[in-house]
Amino acid sequence: MVKELQHIDDWSLRRICDYLKPKIFKENEMVVEAGQPLNAMLIIIAGSMQAYQPIKVAGEACSSTSFETLDKGMFVGEQLLDWAAKTKTFNDQPVSFKTIRCSKKVEAFALTVVDLKTLVHSRYIFPMKSKGKA
Repeated sequence: MVKELQHIDDWSLRRICDYLKPKIFKENEMVVEAGQPLNAMLIIIAGSMQAYQPIKVAGEACSSTSFETLDKGMFVGEQLLDWAAKTKTFNDQPVSFKTIRCSKKVEAFALTVVDLKTLVHSRYIFPMKSKGKA
């Protein structure tokens, strides 16, 4: 469970669900590369992904031997919720620390940064935060 969702009331969770969009990824498709901006939080509903943190040796990226498998019910990019709760401008979008690639065809629901911004600005989530307009 994503810790930021544990304290959100049912009404707010339903508002989040209103913005979720179905997304399908092909086998071996790159979801996000380490160092690139996170554009969405994903909830995996079928299939699996592999997440790994690239290792740099002498300044060059090498393959990592430490893979994490992400399966049904798991989240990708959940740090976007923490960021949305804390950011004032939405101009400081976080980057992924891991590369994530589909090991099988994946079906997921996506909450995009744009939709997350809308939810925060409309005060559907994190209503106690005073947000500046971006």
